[in-house]
Amino acid sequence: MMRTSTRRVLGVLAAVLLVAAGCGDDDDDTSDPGGEAVTVGAIDYAFTDLPAELEAGTFEFTLANEGKVDHEIALVEIGDTDVEQFFIDFGPVIEEGAAFPDYVGDLVGAVEVPPSESGSFVFTLTEGSYIAFCALTGDADNPESEEDGAPHFAEGMQQPVTVTAGQTAVLPDGDGSITASDYTFDVDIDAGDSVINFANDGPNDHFAGIDVYPEGTTVEDAEAGFATLLQTEEGQEPPAGTPMGEELAFSGIASDGLGVQFTMPEAFESGRTYLLYCFLQDRTGGPPHAIGNQMFKAFTVE
Repeated sequence: MMRTSTRRVLGVLAAVLLVAAGCGDDDDDTSDPGGEAVTVGAIDYAFTDLPAELEAGTFEFTLANEGKVDHEIALVEIGDTDVEQFFIDFGPVIEEGAAFPDYVGDLVGAVEVPPSESGSFVFTLTEGSYIAFCALTGDADNPESEEDGAPHFAEGMQQPVTVTAGQTAVLPDGDGSITASDYTFDVDIDAGDSVINFANDGPNDHFAGIDVYPEGTTVEDAEAGFATLLQTEEGQEPPAGTPMGEELAFSGIASDGLGVQFTMPEAFESGRTYLLYCFLQDRTGGPPHAIGNQMFKAFTVE
């Protein structure tokens, strides 16, 4: 079953990345990003003030949406490949679960921001030639329309970014941590944690979607309910009584060895059960990890 957040993330992978609403909005975040601060504007349809060159290291990216529809920013390393060719090549990756083109390097987390709002995330970035883009499809001429239009990168919302050699990229300290690997999550979360470091031990690309379940839901019930949802056809209702989580946050995507620091819209609560999942596929192609590799994990906060 493709849920809203999943479609959104894989849409960003339309050539790659990105995001559930509210995952990066951190106007109240007072953590020290420990890296270079970059503020980028988003208009219909372009980025403003996005540097053409950055030095490798740790960054706090803030996206200020001045447009009429949702926008995001994602970065994918493409080497010397022609940008138009990259977007052509990534179509089958999204639509068919095909293998990634060999030239694709690091994928770096993204933030989706509604109109007239700002959102931030901290991430690590290595040396290379990247394309920054927005893959959302809202129509600025008809913002209320539910019809999919052209992806914003096709409207010109894309920009090459060169990352030169720089510092070793290290995330700043967070309250808690989530570490992904093939195909599981390690969790170090306590009640009250809100600034979370997401790290990827690889070897494939991963993210952590986070759902929260009603009070009293057990780990076993949450995982069984999520498994049932994965087997439910889109547009169909799951069986009555299936435990249902509420989409809460999204870590952003990180390639092997990279990481993202994100701020939860609300802190983790003692006694509540949460579930992590990843819907990316292997670089060799195939089903999303949550479906093909059962990459989902529930836990209850102490």
